[in-house]
Amino acid sequence: MTYMRSRARNEFETKVTHATRELVPLYQHAQTHGGGSRLLAAYYVLAYAELEVYLRTLVEDSLAALNSSSPSFDKIPDSMLGYLLHRGEKLAGNYRRFSIDDDEGAVVKKVAQTAKKIASWSNGAAILTSADANDFLDKKTYPSPKNLPQLFRRLGVESIWPVIDRVGRMNCKLILTSLNDLRTGIAHQGRVSPGFSLIDFRDRLDQMCRFVAALDRGISSHFCPRMITRTDWNVSMT
Repeated sequence: MTYMRSRARNEFETKVTHATRELVPLYQHAQTHGGGSRLLAAYYVLAYAELEVYLRTLVEDSLAALNSSSPSFDKIPDSMLGYLLHRGEKLAGNYRRFSIDDDEGAVVKKVAQTAKKIASWSNGAAILTSADANDFLDKKTYPSPKNLPQLFRRLGVESIWPVIDRVGRMNCKLILTSLNDLRTGIAHQGRVSPGFSLIDFRDRLDQMCRFVAALDRGISSHFCPRMITRTDWNVSMT
């Protein structure tokens, strides 16, 4: 079975299409009164918010698909397993306390418990703890060029850009940087070029859709077939 669009991608593209159809008659009216660029800017920020919704939904559905398939211990990527343990076992808090009071007793005990849990998982005596999407998404849901690699490293993708550049046949980091810079300029500085036209707006949304398509395919290829079968993945994701 081949790649199928995720539910997250379908919802994103549907919302963007509906927003564009809604915008066109409003833009024609606003343009006659000198407010066309500002209206386009507002709709662009809305579209970028939908990109964040897409990202969150993709990760939530991916982890739900993974949890339902219960892959064996050896199929979990190292960085994903490491994050799952570090976050789930709350090791960071123990190391912070160790750095403050130099008492290694608590952290050593916690590390020992974690080691025993790893051994139990690896020999099949216990089931791997389910991955909680909120833990993986923590502080990384905003789709910026900085957050995206960190988020997907938590899911086991050591370097996201080569993965999605290959399937998207474009420089995805450059595309996202450009899209994000425009959104930041509008949302935080109220800056939008007076010449920002409907053609420019549609071009930006087309870039956004191509970026989503590349990410959707790239993440699909990361999980399938290493951790989950393509058939199970498509059933869970669509």
